[in-house]
Amino acid sequence: MNLTEGAIDGIPLIVIEGDLDQSSKQAARDAVNEALTGPFPSQSLLIDLTDCAFLDSGGLSVLLSALGQIPPDGWLGIIGASAGTNRVLTFTGFLDHERVRFFSSPSDAAASLAREKRLFQA
Repeated sequence: MNLTEGAIDGIPLIVIEGDLDQSSKQAARDAVNEALTGPFPSQSLLIDLTDCAFLDSGGLSVLLSALGQIPPDGWLGIIGASAGTNRVLTFTGFLDHERVRFFSSPSDAAASLAREKRLFQA
């Protein structure tokens, strides 16, 4: 697994490439913890799974842990979940959580966040 960190419209972004599973979950969990509890903690978090080939219970535990750390007025954004990853998220009911947002791509996330920002500024 390879992790890259960044941001979209001020929301921290963690890009996961490869398998998010039992053997790689600690590195992902550390990145999530840093984004949500570091010197500038965020209310929300984006995780890009576009190039995540495999997600097992260890990976799901990272996502659930992230969701549990996000304040009640925040949200967790999942970007580009592949068919296999999406199947796990659907089967477990993760997709149904009210504080989980799904975006088809990073550009979709950026456009959606920009629209939301304009609505709140109007």
